[in-house]
Amino acid sequence: MDGVPADVGAAACSAFLVAPFVCIVDKSIISNASGRKPLWQSIKDSFKELLVRPHVFLRRPEFAWIFSLYGLTYLTANLTDSICEVKSVDKTIPKFLTTSSVNLTVCIAKDRAFTRMFGVVSPKPLPFATYALFAARDSLTVFTSFSVPPHAAKYVQDRHILSPERALPAVQIACPLAVQIISTPMHLLGLDLYNRPKQPVASRYDTFRAHLRAFRAETSCRSAGSLFLLKCRMQSQPFHV
Repeated sequence: MDGVPADVGAAACSAFLVAPFVCIVDKSIISNASGRKPLWQSIKDSFKELLVRPHVFLRRPEFAWIFSLYGLTYLTANLTDSICEVKSVDKTIPKFLTTSSVNLTVCIAKDRAFTRMFGVVSPKPLPFATYALFAARDSLTVFTSFSVPPHAAKYVQDRHILSPERALPAVQIACPLAVQIISTPMHLLGLDLYNRPKQPVASRYDTFRAHLRAFRAETSCRSAGSLFLLKCRMQSQPFHV
């Protein structure tokens, strides 16, 4: 496994590259959903701290959570790729299973911490329904980020829609964005069940109408921005993610 140091380096560098952006968006989304702070005000305050006091921002627990989440997920994906190449086996199913296991475990722990840190209610256990919604959301995200793109890129190439050089980067951004149509309501409902556990359905629907558009826009920007930054790095370094 001569490629292990490269796998570790690629995962760490890529996670450090995307973690500040994702941390700001995730924190702002949860703060907005709980009513603690308006979405754009939270984003503004966080970016200001990142630019003016980066040493403070990088020591915050929310940054550590996001860096760990992305670093471990990318490292798992890279190591699975390397092992499958050595064993000459198809990596689609192994990669989905390994990255899903790691991502689900760390992401649910991260969501639990964020929901408790940036909610407006006293910290309490997350309800089972919230855990289930977060798990389903993360499974969809992992599947569309790691397993779907190679097959989707081949489909696009075979039909001469995009060149081989552009097909994979395009679908790697398009697939996670497309799944936001489904995963965003899951995330928003999970947060609402924690912050307002006894609200009637009509009240939750009103919350969806008030927050869904901005919430979906922010999660889409997070996915697109993260993948775009990774692509910029991958063009300059021979590491894989």
